[in-house]
Amino acid sequence: MTEPGTDATDAELAEYYEAHHADEQWGEPTPLPADRTSARLDVTISVRFTAAEIAAIRARAEAAGLKPTTYIRRCALADERPPLDRGQLSRLVDNLSRDLDDLRKATG
Repeated sequence: MTEPGTDATDAELAEYYEAHHADEQWGEPTPLPADRTSARLDVTISVRFTAAEIAAIRARAEAAGLKPTTYIRRCALADERPPLDRGQLSRLVDNLSRDLDDLRKATG
C-alpha cells in the first residue's frame, strides 16, 4: 500500500497508518492542505441543483483546483459579495428605462 496523498479521506489515512504504525521512519508530518481545517466537518445539508447548475459548479471548482463541496463551502462562507455582473445589470437598467418610457407615453 502506497502512502495516501493529500486528497485521501480520513478512512484511507487511518487504514494506511494502522497498517504502518510500526514503521521506524516516519519523518516529519505533512501539513494539511489549506482547504482542510482542524475543525471536524460533522454537519451535512442537502442542496438540490439543476444539471446545468451542478455542471457550472463542477467546472468552476475544477478551474479553482478544488472539490465541488469545498468550492461550494468557500463560496457560501466568503466574506465578500459575489462579483457584480455588469452586463446583466446594464440589461436590467435598459429594460427598466424602456418600461418607464412606455409608462410615460401611456399616461400622456
